[in-house]
Amino acid sequence: MKNFVRVVMGCLVLLCVSVVGSVVQADPVAAGTFIKDNAAVLMAVPLLVSQSITPELITDLKLKYGKLKLITVVVEAPVYDIDKMAFSDRVLFKQLGVDFATIVNTELSLEERLKPLDGLKELKDNKDIETWQTVVGDLLNKYQGKILEPGEQYQFLVKRPDRGLIKMLMPLAESRAIDDFADKAVKNLVVGGEVDALDDGIVYMGVVSQLRQMISPEKSFLANA
Repeated sequence: MKNFVRVVMGCLVLLCVSVVGSVVQADPVAAGTFIKDNAAVLMAVPLLVSQSITPELITDLKLKYGKLKLITVVVEAPVYDIDKMAFSDRVLFKQLGVDFATIVNTELSLEERLKPLDGLKELKDNKDIETWQTVVGDLLNKYQGKILEPGEQYQFLVKRPDRGLIKMLMPLAESRAIDDFADKAVKNLVVGGEVDALDDGIVYMGVVSQLRQMISPEKSFLANA
């Protein structure tokens, strides 16, 4: 499955259509409608990469549970095209005034790393620098945030907890009763995704950690969801 990420904000919808289309082999119009209706899920970072989570599954679960949250557990980070940037291309980015240091910074999210590339699109469309247009076009084609090596990551769909679940889970999260919280949170909140991977201890604790952050009152999920 090909995974595309946005390089330019204006291209976001088209790129997301490519992602969803590759997952479900849907036509672009149908995929575009799905993206519009499920933007909150598809805008999660990292993007939807799990073949276990299809548009049909998201639609069905939304009808059953309401709003959903996509969480990702990264065991081994994927390798992107921007991770393999040649030294000569770094020189070109510097000459063009593009912050290549941000692009190659693996401590940042993929979305943050790709932001400097937005400036390249403006340069490419600027008729005053036609001599650079071929160079800029080549760089944009070469570095799009495409996955070269998938790494190891797992994604899960989580439903929004109701008041009853909050009353049950929040005391456990605050008291650090990890075992009790983990059992109840995973059982009651995880509604889809690569559930078989929960047998892996690292994946399981990665999910539990994110669920605890979601439940904690200082987090913005409850206020903004």
